[in-house]
Amino acid sequence: MAAPTTRFRLIPQGTLTTAINTPAQRLATITGESIISTGLGNEASLGSVDILDAADNSNIITMLWDVTANNGCSVVQDFAIWLSSNGFDQAGSVAKLQALSGADQGAPANTENYIADAVIGNYTWITMPEEQPTINVWPSDEGIAMSTPSASDDVVMWAMYFAIAQSETSGIYRGLTTNFQLQLSFRYSYS
Repeated sequence: MAAPTTRFRLIPQGTLTTAINTPAQRLATITGESIISTGLGNEASLGSVDILDAADNSNIITMLWDVTANNGCSVVQDFAIWLSSNGFDQAGSVAKLQALSGADQGAPANTENYIADAVIGNYTWITMPEEQPTINVWPSDEGIAMSTPSASDDVVMWAMYFAIAQSETSGIYRGLTTNFQLQLSFRYSYS
């Protein structure tokens, strides 16, 4: 069986909570979203950091992942996000992650409700592992699976940022005008 066709979408931090309150809204095109590539060319930008005087945090980004064509697969399940390598040389430089849901989950247990224009203090973060973990993100309905009659019935949504140590000297920096712009490419593995 072929792997499902999927997409990663970056949604603007100012997206109103009412724009992603339901599965149908999360699956629909969200104003200002960007489709993020699974390789070089259209990375998600986390902005720039200045670590000359102190440690610094990147911007927060909010991502959605969903199945656009099932290719014969009726369910997707057991979701996990990790870094293949963070590329940093300081233990204090890490990626942070929080699984999210929409306001349709009034009191979520495994996720936290999305907040427009969130700041770091709005969510409870975990450190993103650098090897495949057990489940650490969930569909927005907090299940462990999404049915895919043709496409998925909801999305996996998460927020993330990088905390960069002051003494960091290497890492996954890219950019035309600065040495400290953080960008990520995303890919998914299906088995």
